[in-house]
Amino acid sequence: MTRTESMGGMKTIKAIVPMSVIDDELEPTSLGTQIAGHMVNLPISESSPVVRLHRVSYSFRAHKETGRGVGAERLAGISGFAPTTFHAPGSRVAAAELRRGFHLSVTNVPGPQFPLYAGGATMVETYPVHPLLPDHALAVGVTSYNGGVFYGITADRDALPDVDTLGACILESLDELKESASETRQRAPRGRKKTGPKL
Repeated sequence: MTRTESMGGMKTIKAIVPMSVIDDELEPTSLGTQIAGHMVNLPISESSPVVRLHRVSYSFRAHKETGRGVGAERLAGISGFAPTTFHAPGSRVAAAELRRGFHLSVTNVPGPQFPLYAGGATMVETYPVHPLLPDHALAVGVTSYNGGVFYGITADRDALPDVDTLGACILESLDELKESASETRQRAPRGRKKTGPKL
């Protein structure tokens, strides 16, 4: 849209999100968990940030209700856990799912919620680098660390020379979502209209 190009009737973008699962049929990673690809339709044509969030959230809730999902707390509690340990197999799972026909892959890995140190210096931020898959122009990695959330965008510069716009749009969308939860935001009336007493 920032290029003033037609969306051509495109309402959603298919994303594959590798997720930790409990599944006896899958090979475990070196840390003992299995990872499977979860397909999510990103509602890019939806103007309401709240509706967008609910639609994506519903997809993940459906995955969780299968009983196969592994919680972030459990992942972060695995001995030797590091976010990079899971971004790498997540990328491999996405590559194995190419036949399912998705537009991009998104890895989302919880990180430690306490500061880490190297040579006495505190690590302030951490950014995942999600490798591009064959014939894909975009990949996104998301990770949390010490109370913050960080994302990394990997893109094919030839296909997406304006990829920095995507980073700005992500921040804008987060602000829009935050604003939707504001107490001062004007909300549409809900339910039936109240009528005054009849005389």
